[in-house]
Amino acid sequence: MFNEIMRARQTELHVAETTIAHRMTWEQLSRIDRLERALKKARGRLQILPNLAPKAH
Repeated sequence: MFNEIMRARQTELHVAETTIAHRMTWEQLSRIDRLERALKKARGRLQILPNLAPKAH
């Protein structure tokens, strides 16, 4: 009986570990996606601005 409870608990812990790892991976991918979108948006804004580099005379 105790062995069955122990195996069930080990299975629960393994499932929890896998779930946490997947959530961490998803969070990292989501963060990368947000940063890439922000970078793309910033690049688009910079292209709209006039050239702000000082002119050499």
